[in-house]
Amino acid sequence: MRELTSQPIEELAEDVYVCTRYYGANVGCVVTYEGAVFVDAPIVPAQARAWLADLQYLTAAEFLYTFVTDAHPTHSLGCMHLRAKPIANERAYRSLARYTPTMREKVYELFQDWAPEVIEELRDFEPLPPEITFDEELVLYKGGRELHMIRIGGHTPATSVFFVSDCRVLFTGDLVVEGTAPFLGMGDLGEWLDGLGQLLELQPKLVVPGHGKPGGPEIIERMKGRLERLFEGVATLVAEGRSRAETITRMLPVLEEFEIEEQWRKRAERSFRTSIGRIYEDLKARKLGPEQRAE
Repeated sequence: MRELTSQPIEELAEDVYVCTRYYGANVGCVVTYEGAVFVDAPIVPAQARAWLADLQYLTAAEFLYTFVTDAHPTHSLGCMHLRAKPIANERAYRSLARYTPTMREKVYELFQDWAPEVIEELRDFEPLPPEITFDEELVLYKGGRELHMIRIGGHTPATSVFFVSDCRVLFTGDLVVEGTAPFLGMGDLGEWLDGLGQLLELQPKLVVPGHGKPGGPEIIERMKGRLERLFEGVATLVAEGRSRAETITRMLPVLEEFEIEEQWRKRAERSFRTSIGRIYEDLKARKLGPEQRAE
């Protein structure tokens, strides 16, 4: 762990750097002798510039690309400050190329009860759509390393992961989160669960979640188990004929399982309510019981 100009940076494997302390989401950088690739970007401009400065201190490599795991603002909006060409799934391009005033207001609302001191910094942000997109998978061969970008979906249709094959480090984006609850408001639970199985098949040694501390493949297993329990709990309540509001209320105690820090609890509870509502509506539409897994 190195103390630099902004936040502590951890070198998880040779020339693979991670910072988990910025507002928004975890960020990473993979360095090769032909250049470096960022993974996601800090949303707060000052933090994005500090992240770039810290990496410039650690390496003389040229920063070639920023791989964006998702179009969600906490992963993508800081790209404009990193001076590297964005890469993302084609579905993320569609969102970032059409950023509306309503979407901007949602970013401000996100920070209003989370970090109001940075709202003014966000007033002038301009989304930077990816210059390079892919459908299902893209592999970069740079400096003797294979960098795999794989669309998984589940969390959103565009959600993708970044896998450094030589050291088996996997950046999952929000498919895996620690210390907060997963957000399913735009997701497909069946695709998400299948996707977590795909991640385990990659046999990663180190896993960098979208939020929270890195770990081993056990954090993927933990996420999978939690999502399965969410599905089973909601499915049971649907089978009992509970209303949407009652189902959400009865499922709220499950939020304690995610060990959320107090400062994020309000936001996490709001997101969790949306997620439970999404599962409820999906189950009602499909008329699935608790013995059936989401397809």
